[in-house]
Amino acid sequence: MEMMLDKRQIQAIFLFEFKMGHKAVETTHNNNEFGPGTANKYPVYKWWFNKFCKGDESLEDKEYSVRPPQVDNNQLRAIIEADPLTSTQGIAKELSVDHS
Repeated sequence: MEMMLDKRQIQAIFLFEFKMGHKAVETTHNNNEFGPGTANKYPVYKWWFNKFCKGDESLEDKEYSVRPPQVDNNQLRAIIEADPLTSTQGIAKELSVDHS
């Protein structure tokens, strides 16, 4: 018999795995062992783990989106041309986006 977990149960497992010190990739593998329909793809796990790492351990996902923020390519080009040795962290800070 196939075990189906609902969204809230899967999110609770994410938090449990995080608190156990497991990485997102380990959690993806562990939860995929339940079978089809019980886990999501790695970017979803990564999003949750990033959220937990920032101190937000709520299971609310109203802000969830795997779509990356839109960046003005002209602004990005100008930053890189002004200083080709700028770190990706510096660029992200200047563009007001998350580095990861």
